[in-house]
Amino acid sequence: MAYQESTGVGCRIAYVGIRDDDGTMKIQGSPAAGTAYAGIRADRARALTVTPAEPQRIAARGDDVTYYTFQVSPADSPVGELRTQQSDTALIALITSVTDFGSGNVSMVPLSSDKVGTEDPIMVWGSRIAIQSGTGLAQTRVWETYIILNAIASARPQPFEVDVINEFVWSLAGNNSSTDQFGRTMTSGIHGCTEAAMVMVKTRYKFFMDVFEGDGAEDEFTLTQGSDVIDDAHDDAATSPVFCFVDGVSTAKTVSAAGVVTITPAPSDGAKIVVQYEYDN
Repeated sequence: MAYQESTGVGCRIAYVGIRDDDGTMKIQGSPAAGTAYAGIRADRARALTVTPAEPQRIAARGDDVTYYTFQVSPADSPVGELRTQQSDTALIALITSVTDFGSGNVSMVPLSSDKVGTEDPIMVWGSRIAIQSGTGLAQTRVWETYIILNAIASARPQPFEVDVINEFVWSLAGNNSSTDQFGRTMTSGIHGCTEAAMVMVKTRYKFFMDVFEGDGAEDEFTLTQGSDVIDDAHDDAATSPVFCFVDGVSTAKTVSAAGVVTITPAPSDGAKIVVQYEYDN
């Protein structure tokens, strides 16, 4: 399997979406069937950090010595931050479960509202550039992506301070998920575990993920990255596959050079389609 060993730097892109009950991103609004939804991009992202909780270490002691140390699941959840140098009203409204009540050229959004503690859970993913760095390997450019499967975020707005470009900070608390980003149940046979808070993905090209909803008739789904998608006919498609899941089940598809995924027969009305892929531009 390629691109397993890499060294990364920075934070190139980050997206946020509401987490649906099936563990995938929840589509906002009522887009037409076949229209992709990818969440909201956190523009000018500076950092996406995740710190897993330390495991509990319990020492067995006797005769004034420790003769065995047990390591068990952490008592706390992973924590982290999403930091941007741009405040975005639409992103604030999405994450904090409030509404932009402005009009015209005026946006107004509540902060520190009574929604704190009852916000919808979110899925966050971010990518950074890296190089393949294993011993004896060519230093090929690759990409590393973290997908935080199930998180709650709270806003820490920018202060006003002279001579400082401040950051809008989202404090993240991660929770375990029993499904992966496709809505597929985690199993020991496939994932090696039955729950996880995040997934690391390494790819040759840039990472992206779109979700769609079926209507029982539409069988063509246009990906956000269009003709930049590494499609079924691309030279690197064997090592940069397009993953397509319908209601958590891996599903056969074709991908055109224009970035259109065709699924036959058409997914049923209300079916959730998740497509994870790579693109190059």
